[in-house]
Amino acid sequence: RCMASFGYVSLMLVTFLRPCRGGLVSRSALRPASSSASSVLRRTFVRSRTPAMAAAGGAASTAKSYMDTLAETDKDGRLVRSPSLFRNQISDEPDARFKPATGRYHLYMSYGCPWANRCLAALNLKRLRKAIGVSVVHPTWQLTSPETDEHKGWTFRDPSDPPLIPPSGYGSIAVDDLVPDTVNEAKTVRALYELAAANEKKQGHGNGDAGKKFSVPVLWDKEEGVIVNNESEDILRLFNSKFNEFSEPGPPTPDLYPQHLVDQIQEVNSWVYDHINNGVYKCGFAKSQKAYDEAIDALYVHLDKAEEILSKQRYLCGSTMTEADIRLFMTLVRFDEVYAVYFKTNKKLISQYPNLLNYCRDLYQTPGIGESINMDHIKKHYYTSHPVLNHYAIVPAGPNVIEDLKKPHNRAELS
Repeated sequence: RCMASFGYVSLMLVTFLRPCRGGLVSRSALRPASSSASSVLRRTFVRSRTPAMAAAGGAASTAKSYMDTLAETDKDGRLVRSPSLFRNQISDEPDARFKPATGRYHLYMSYGCPWANRCLAALNLKRLRKAIGVSVVHPTWQLTSPETDEHKGWTFRDPSDPPLIPPSGYGSIAVDDLVPDTVNEAKTVRALYELAAANEKKQGHGNGDAGKKFSVPVLWDKEEGVIVNNESEDILRLFNSKFNEFSEPGPPTPDLYPQHLVDQIQEVNSWVYDHINNGVYKCGFAKSQKAYDEAIDALYVHLDKAEEILSKQRYLCGSTMTEADIRLFMTLVRFDEVYAVYFKTNKKLISQYPNLLNYCRDLYQTPGIGESINMDHIKKHYYTSHPVLNHYAIVPAGPNVIEDLKKPHNRAELS
């Protein structure tokens, strides 16, 4: 869901989406690019296409095969997301390709990405951190294959590595809580997709196509060396139901998708996703005033709807916390710090909705959820990864939402 294919190449009002060439990755391609090549491209990527590139040659000739969030718009400037490519399931059926197991699977995620963040929260709630490994990317996008193209996306770094320079060439971004790829020693998420595609082809399961975007979350199978799933909704539900026998000892873990609430959860998810989760992106990535106006109106209609529901009950589907709450929370927790500024969703802040604010406090203070939030990563990802939206990579001070979420709440009275 969190796409890493940004192709901004001009400081002028007109932006060009650079073509780039894809291909299967070798073990050598998983190693970091030379610093000199990266430095040269970092200084030059903001220029317009060179005559040589324009002449239908070189690495730029196929770049439109890659997708980026800002490019996924229709003719009227509305954001239209492409579907996730990997939708395999994990099952204990005898003939299942991917079966539940401890130590077999690995989650690649970004704290900055709300879609990946919901998966980490589910992993924590189900106490599966010992059964499923986790790697955490750096929040600031980088060139992923500077020898061949100018694709920018998620990269892995060691906590001891020096700060990264954002795609615009301005700023210096250092963060804690990075977890390198200990499974494949990949340096980019793109490399994982290309490695998985190559392995799928070798095993007769695919044609070697790594897809058009390189997003997180990624649920990886260490046994076959392939991507099981990159759709956050699927991964959240897999964590909820397929690994219960591997949970660490403790009290019963929550069922985030109980059968008696499935219809209600799906109904809530439909409008929360379309108008709130994705709605903030529709506002921020709109390329016309009409598209923005439509998105912002729908966003606040549905924030008001959520506020009204939560004035009467503790959670979206009643007295039980479900995946619907995790999904909504991941947008709300980012709202005042990021979306109100960056995506122009500034008609009203979440701090001005008494029920939504108290609801956020309730969820943040639920063991497993608060630990999944890293506001430093969140802010640095958004504010430093899209030069067309924030060229100088200035990270605003913000209202310190996390401190507010630690305050007492009275949501239990609605149970």
